[in-house]
Amino acid sequence: MLHEILTYVTTPCPAYVRRMRYLFDIIALRGRYHRNRAAWRPHLENTRAFLLAAADRCERRDAVAVYGAGLLLDVPLAELAARFKEVYLLDIVFLREVRWKARRYGNVTLVQHDTTNVAEALCHGIRQGSRELPEPSPAPPECVRRADLVISLNLLSQLALMPRHYAGRKIDELDEQQLDAWCGRIVDAHLELLRSLDHHVCMVVDHTYEKRDKSGAIVHTGTTVYDRTLPEPDATWNWNLAPLGENDRTLSTGLLVGAWHLR
Repeated sequence: MLHEILTYVTTPCPAYVRRMRYLFDIIALRGRYHRNRAAWRPHLENTRAFLLAAADRCERRDAVAVYGAGLLLDVPLAELAARFKEVYLLDIVFLREVRWKARRYGNVTLVQHDTTNVAEALCHGIRQGSRELPEPSPAPPECVRRADLVISLNLLSQLALMPRHYAGRKIDELDEQQLDAWCGRIVDAHLELLRSLDHHVCMVVDHTYEKRDKSGAIVHTGTTVYDRTLPEPDATWNWNLAPLGENDRTLSTGLLVGAWHLR
């Protein structure tokens, strides 16, 4: 607990990132990974292998940009740094351990970036008394526009989570239908951004969750991407996100993951 508190206090990040609990969330994710390292290993290995296969498809390897770099758990950083002249890691917040790892490589750059382009506007607007939800208008930074490979990494299902929670807490008059529609537009905007790029693009994302009882029977399933229809994936696997006892003593949570070479 002391380590988590120290991390929270000492991590540099914009004020809106703290207020919207992005920093809290990434610290919690680190703890969840340490508790479930063995259960997560197949998913992380599959993800890394897919990313390296995507890198092998590139004719030019001047730069790669990774949306959703996070804790670097699923990023084959050493291999990407060896294959590309420049590696750009994008996320809304980076813990110090990630900064230290990045510094080992002279060609790795961290880019603090809100992929949705709604978080700061939402936080600022609410603090100024606005009750409006800002529309997503993601604009790729220069490092993405000129990259030979762009990766969207286990991100699509996560983009709307923190904005939704923050808006739901702060704007009482919003109903679930309004929030769902807005979050769906956030998902759509990221997909449109990826499709707009004219170089190699790959995406890894969970799209369906499954809750299972102690016998392994599925008791509930649903979408993690707001019922968006995705093309047939190039690869699929399961992610044992929360084994029995992590979130619930009687239910486990698994995710169905797809991986795509979008271009």
